[in-house]
Amino acid sequence: MWNFFGMLVAGLTFVLGGGCPGRQLFASGEGSTDATFFVLGMLFGGAMAHRLGTASSATGVGPNGPLAVGIGLVICLLIAFAYTRKQRA
Repeated sequence: MWNFFGMLVAGLTFVLGGGCPGRQLFASGEGSTDATFFVLGMLFGGAMAHRLGTASSATGVGPNGPLAVGIGLVICLLIAFAYTRKQRA
């Protein structure tokens, strides 16, 4: 269940970021500063996930994983709703 919700948050962030991580990596190599910050954010987020105990492993879900998934989902949905309101105006 937490794998599904974790990938839901990851997919939502990729949609909000403008494309898949591979596209962002290539765009950062072509000089796109937005894509560069996206890639740096992915690296920093991965490091923080392991440091704060939110990353899962073969032994199971990390101790803070469900909380991080919930917070991430709420933040992404708030950003998505704010962006759609901005588009309508």
